Parts: sequence; C-alpha cells; structure tokens
Amino acid sequence: MTAIETISKQLQGNVKDVMSIKVHTATVGTHVNIVADLMARYSLRRVVVVDNAKQVIGVVSQRDIVRALMSSMKPEGQEVVHKRVEQLITVEKPITVGPDIPLARAAYVLATNKIGCLPVVDEHHTLVGVLSISDIIQFLADDNVEGMETAFQMYSPRNDAKTRSPAYVRKMNGDLVIPLKNIENKRARMDYAVLGYDPPTGRILIKFVRATADEAIATKVQDDNLIIPAKGFVRHFSLIGKVAAFDVTDHNQSKFLVLSPKNASSGSVNAVGTT
Repeated sequence: MTAIETISKQLQGNVKDVMSIKVHTATVGTHVNIVADLMARYSLRRVVVVDNAKQVIGVVSQRDIVRALMSSMKPEGQEVVHKRVEQLITVEKPITVGPDIPLARAAYVLATNKIGCLPVVDEHHTLVGVLSISDIIQFLADDNVEGMETAFQMYSPRNDAKTRSPAYVRKMNGDLVIPLKNIENKRARMDYAVLGYDPPTGRILIKFVRATADEAIATKVQDDNLIIPAKGFVRHFSLIGKVAAFDVTDHNQSKFLVLSPKNASSGSVNAVGTT
C-alpha cells in the first residue's frame, strides 16, 4: 500500500472542505517591516504574497522575517525597512493546490515538501484560500465532539439568513458576545459556528465548524470579542431578558464552548449586555 493510499483512509473529502477562506496576504511591493508588524499583531506563522491580481507569488514565514531582520544588523546588510516582501521568497514557482484536489493528496504534498501550508488557487491561479497542517489536524479531531450535541436542541436558522453566535446577549439586536480572553486556543478556527440550547439548564452550546458544515453561521471579531449576530436563535428560544451574563467553559482546545447562566448575584454585566 502506498503512502497516499494510507493517508486517504483517514482524510476523506477535498481541499475546499477543510481550507481556510480567510487568508492574511501581503501584496508585492510591501515593505518587510510592515509584514513583520502584521505577523506580530495577528500571531501569524506565515503570510501569502500575492500580486495586484491576487495571483500567488509565494509564501513568507516567520523564519524568513527573522532572517531578514538579522541580516539588517550586519554592516553589509540592506536596511529591512527598504526590503520588499517578495525579496524574501526563495522558491521560483510557489507550490499550490486547487480546491477540488483530494485532501489526502494535499496532505502528502505538505509532508513531502516539508512546508507548513499550501495556498489554494483556482484555474486562473488566483488565491481562494489556504490549507495548513493545523487545518488537517483539526479535521482529524472532528469526530471527538459529536456526543456533546445530544444534550442540546440544535438551532436551524432556515429563514434567518444572517444568524450568528456568543458570554452575554445584546438586548438591542440579539448578538451573542464572548470576550476573546475566554478562548484558550488563540489559533483556533472560529470563523463559523452552529448553536445549540439546553432548556432545562439554560446552557448554550457554540460549536466551531467549517464553512461547508450544515447550518454554519459566520462569526466576526470586534473589539476583542467574538460576535455572532444571533437574533433568530435568541428569538427562537426567548433568551432576551432571561440571563444577564454567561460563564464560558472552553472544551477540546476551543473546538466548542458552553455558556452557562451566571448566578444573578455574581457580578454585573447588565450595562454591557444592553449595548
């Protein structure tokens, strides 16, 4: 049995089922110091470099940035501030994959080339996403949390086209809001989620999923909070006014969260919850 056949047993599906569609990029001509600031600000391991047409030029890693910074300290080194990001790319032709490539084959490419990620491009070589080793590891861990859903009545948005999810409920618009400090794994993928509710306990389940999952709801980060505009969910279970705030429990390295109603006497969040 070949290596690709062995991998195929565990990795079913295509690249588009697992890839991240939110990609941090740097355009050709961007100075290295700006890219370094971007990577530090968002804790990025690598950045995809594209031209003005969003075609992939290459990938720049933390190691590439560090080497550039170190070289600038030498008397003969060019100032980092004057270096452009494409000057750090050492591979003439970037290694990329298409969204319809089998996931197992993409994993094999990652492993054999000893690289951390693969830019995903369409037929015009335009960037449409990125597949990283972390994406694949998370995919393999997916089947560990299915039992958690059985205690919850899962919410289906159906006609609520823009429903979303999270530690207090905004009374004005039904947003669920979770401060990011409650998220243990800062690298966890939280772009999409599904919601569940347990009426007897008042707990809310937030499970993070891929964009292609059934009933996936897009989330956003704003002012150090994870926001999921969840008007339909909140109305469906009549949550407005029921609980002022929720305790947050992080499970399985931020694979999913459980919000439990706080005791009414344990602190005040009312002022925040009414924004």
